Amino acid sequence: MPRRLTRLETEVLVFRRMIVLLDDEGDYDVSGEDWLSVSPNCVVATSAGATDHYASVIVEIWDGPPPVLDGWESGKAGRVRLDSGYLEIQPTDTHVLRVGPPGRYEVRAYSAGRSRIAASTPRSGVDELRGVESFLFQFWPAGLSHRSGR
Repeated sequence: MPRRLTRLETEVLVFRRMIVLLDDEGDYDVSGEDWLSVSPNCVVATSAGATDHYASVIVEIWDGPPPVLDGWESGKAGRVRLDSGYLEIQPTDTHVLRVGPPGRYEVRAYSAGRSRIAASTPRSGVDELRGVESFLFQFWPAGLSHRSGR
């Protein structure tokens, strides 16, 4: 049974519609076309909101594939290479999170509140939009399948 090793709950200012989880040890690209974009050293979640606002963000590190969760509006997955194994949450969070050693990781991301934030923006007043949109990011070492039980 997979175990959750770390869980970070924070609030991040969504700036220019993006939340970026970045390993700045290597090259990275912060562009994307879908609400979740995964490239080497970078995971980008694009907000449905048209203005800056604060979103709730949870990042979890697992030793294997976590159970799939219900109750979120949307879920996406990908595989990311991390050159240092550390992630920063940008643009405003000061946390640096150890995912593991340098290597490849699976990431599953969930979002909630996308339709509400889209309907509520554009609107001035960052504080009145606080917490409308939420994101959960789960990371675990690549190559571990649900069947292996690792």
